[in-house]
Amino acid sequence: MGTENIWLIIILGFMAFVANSLYAMGGTEGFGKWLRRYLASFILAAAANGAAVYLAVWTWQYIFIYPCLIGGFSLGYGANTTWEKILKRGIFALGVLTACFCGFWATGATILGWIVVGLAFLTGATSVVLGVINPFNNAPLEQFIICQVLCLYIPYWAFLGKVGNAG
Repeated sequence: MGTENIWLIIILGFMAFVANSLYAMGGTEGFGKWLRRYLASFILAAAANGAAVYLAVWTWQYIFIYPCLIGGFSLGYGANTTWEKILKRGIFALGVLTACFCGFWATGATILGWIVVGLAFLTGATSVVLGVINPFNNAPLEQFIICQVLCLYIPYWAFLGKVGNAG
């Protein structure tokens, strides 16, 4: 797989951008939380499932990405103290990262899958830091970036293949 998949990669990145935007809007007053919980999570799950179908590596485990994202995006992470922020944001990050475990499961727990899971945990930790110490001093921007960081790998799991690389 090389340049022949550049358009798929761009389409998946665009879908992730749209989902990140809806996630940020769902956390902003005047917009409904349903944008974050259901629509953004649906777009990310559709990207992951669509890529797997297109690359002919789809397995039933991909279906679980959507409910995992709904659950993760529904977890509250507002807090007043630093330790409470770290705890709640950490639980939130783990909730969203359960969707990565679906991709990991679907691709057969390969060494490359372990590497991506490790990277997902590093980006999860980054989202906690961004949530606790918001260097941008702008809540919608923080929410957009946190979603972007947490969901970075979700649309791209299909590029790792599938369980046993068999049909």
